[in-house]
Amino acid sequence: MGQTYTFVALTADGRSPFLDVRVFENGEDPAVHARELLAEHRSCARIEVWDGVVRLFEVGRDPA
Repeated sequence: MGQTYTFVALTADGRSPFLDVRVFENGEDPAVHARELLAEHRSCARIEVWDGVVRLFEVGRDPA
């Protein structure tokens, strides 16, 4: 059975324009998906990755 993660997109001012909930099988890396979401949604400053009520990590944009 897979693991469910919630990806919370956040803009620089703290708004959350969308959530993405995905089930990953063993060996799939949620950080890869978080980076893909960040690349896809230029208005977002970072993506938080959650496992239930626990925030695992966040992926942010590299400073220009």
